[in-house]
Amino acid sequence: MKMQDMILVSVDDHVVEPRDMFERHMPARFRDKAPRNIRLGTRDRWVFEDSFVPMIGMNAVAGRPRHEYGMEAGSFDEMREAGWNVHKRVEDMNANGVLGSLCFPSLPGFGGHNFLKYKDREAALAAVRAWNDWHFEDWCGPYPDRFIPLAVLPLWDGKLAADEMERMAR
Repeated sequence: MKMQDMILVSVDDHVVEPRDMFERHMPARFRDKAPRNIRLGTRDRWVFEDSFVPMIGMNAVAGRPRHEYGMEAGSFDEMREAGWNVHKRVEDMNANGVLGSLCFPSLPGFGGHNFLKYKDREAALAAVRAWNDWHFEDWCGPYPDRFIPLAVLPLWDGKLAADEMERMAR
């Protein structure tokens, strides 16, 4: 489909963070506290400190019949690669006539509330920044005219949240 024929902008999409994103974006001194993706049985989970965050099936239902939609935990094996691969996502957008997309996070939760589970606030801030760097550089960066960037903020501190918002606005 030609770009001039695309008119849809989707503002309720989700992205599934790739397994290696925190390895690539967390500062070295926090990598041991970075969220990591592990396999438990047939399901993938994110783990950091004492917290487990399941991969929610509703975050990646593209291409599945409606009767399979649900909140149950999922795995990368059950998802379309377009959930975490931006190039595949753009291919899907092109096929569906979608010009632009706003993608909400999965692991951080809406607004980044899952990062409130961190006991170590410095590691939590590093995770917030790593997610934002990944989202702006790796997800939105290759296709700046196709994605609306979204940042998560350190919800535990208003000053840090304002600082992060300013950092991401640059």
